[in-house]
Parts: sequence; structure tokens; C-alpha cells
Amino acid sequence: MKDKIIKSYINHLTKDDIIMYAKKNNIILNNNETNIIYDNLKNNYNELKNNPLDVLNKYKNQLSTNTYNKLYELYTTYYLKLFH
Repeated sequence: MKDKIIKSYINHLTKDDIIMYAKKNNIILNNNETNIIYDNLKNNYNELKNNPLDVLNKYKNQLSTNTYNKLYELYTTYYLKLFH
């Protein structure tokens, strides 16, 4: 059930949603970072769910250090709550 809710949310997600969520978490994204996050959420949901650190590390060199660190922090805060 939880998975269906998350998938439904992702289907309706926009780039503006990502930008606003990032701002709430003190992350200022550039256009490239926004696109990376958006594309991965929209197109690689299962990979993100099953191997989030692999996906995050795959894009480490394309994200600013601050963005990467904040995304890692969000992962450690929410991943277990959402998927386990």
C-alpha cells in the first residue's frame, strides 16, 4: 500500500515540487541537479528504492558537495521510515 502511495505521488511530481522541497531543506539546486533528481525519481523509482546509495553515488560528481551531502542526510533520515 505504501508503495502505491509513493508511486502515485511521484507520478504527479513536478520539477517545481523538487525545487520547493529542496529549499525547505536548505538545498539550492541548479538546473542540472534538478534535472538529475527529477529524472531519477520519475524514471528510476525502483532502482532508487532498492539501491538508493548506488544511485546517489552514481551522480556524486554531477552534484555540488552541499547538494550531495544534504541528499545523503535526507536518505539517512527517511529511507528506513519509508521502505522498511
